Amino acid sequence: MKCFQFDGVLHIKEVMRKAEAAGNDDCPVKIKLVAPPLYVLTTQTLDKEQGISVLNNAIKACTEEIERYKGKLTLKEAPRAVSERRWHAIR
Repeated sequence: MKCFQFDGVLHIKEVMRKAEAAGNDDCPVKIKLVAPPLYVLTTQTLDKEQGISVLNNAIKACTEEIERYKGKLTLKEAPRAVSERRWHAIR
């Protein structure tokens, strides 16, 4: 995610708040800064479909909001479940 406009950092912070707002109590969205301009959106839930749907909605909200500020979001990897196998193994 990039925004080279005046106050671009503030715009990116606002976009991150929109992404977090796309989550809910059962499926909260968290954002992790890897290194600018790379960010990772995550959630923890037992419902794989809900988690992927919430992350897709968060990405959509981010894209719409950053484009409002003439910024750009490039999706590097689509949402996916990363611990489903481990969950079944622990049960």
